[in-house]
Amino acid sequence: MLSCHTFNRLLPFDGSTCPTVAVEPPGDLPHRLTRKEPVGHFADDGGFFGDEDAADAVPVLRIAVLIAITSSTLGNDFVHGIDIGEHPASQTMPAIDALGPAVQFGLLTFAAFAMVLITSEYACGSIRSTFQAQPRRAVVLAGKTVVGAAVGLVSGCVAGGLGLAAAYLALDGHAAPAAESPALTVLRVGALFAVAAVLVIAIGAIVRNGVGTLAVSVVVLVGMLTLPSSVSVWTPAGAAAQFVTANDDDYPSVVGLLVVAGWATAAYALASVLLRRRDA
Repeated sequence: MLSCHTFNRLLPFDGSTCPTVAVEPPGDLPHRLTRKEPVGHFADDGGFFGDEDAADAVPVLRIAVLIAITSSTLGNDFVHGIDIGEHPASQTMPAIDALGPAVQFGLLTFAAFAMVLITSEYACGSIRSTFQAQPRRAVVLAGKTVVGAAVGLVSGCVAGGLGLAAAYLALDGHAAPAAESPALTVLRVGALFAVAAVLVIAIGAIVRNGVGTLAVSVVVLVGMLTLPSSVSVWTPAGAAAQFVTANDDDYPSVVGLLVVAGWATAAYALASVLLRRRDA
């Protein structure tokens, strides 16, 4: 604490009142410098930023490896069936038929990442400081959704490319001629992952719980395949399968992406309304 005598010598001061200056003891660094925020958190100044370790948390390569291994396994199973006489030696299999189930499996892993963008803040309570820093909750949800969709697009393209290549290598000459270019197939997977990210983040904002969000995402993205085919093709799970494999049996395959986008839009709209009406 600085005394009045010191101030009289340093500043023009009439002595009627004595200002006091509190000096904080060293040792405690400012909270801003020591804290670690969840990925996609809003800083105190309202800016959107990610954790310094966010790059390590993005499982792009892990998802790609998972899809590649699954595609390769399915391709190997088909070739093994030919080797043991289960299939005729001349029979072929479209590589995309091995990629489709692998992508559906990879979506579950990606969902576990995408939901963390919002459920991690509810888990640790930092969502309150996020909403204090950025009172417009729609902006918070939009920011997290953009990040998730961007990561989904990159993850899907990388995973789709590796998965398709692994399927062709595993089929070893038993791959049927492709109905479309590999680049288009890769873009299909990327687009699906981007839209799936929007859906999962919206579910996370609605459920506000990690376990619950993952459970709902599993049902929506995969579990609904168990429904009758006439119903499942209008669910995210069935529509995703139609879109990735370019299956035009029930409707043009691009409609499958629109179905998933429709579910994502509805979930996002509901999440936006609930964010405005509920307490953090």
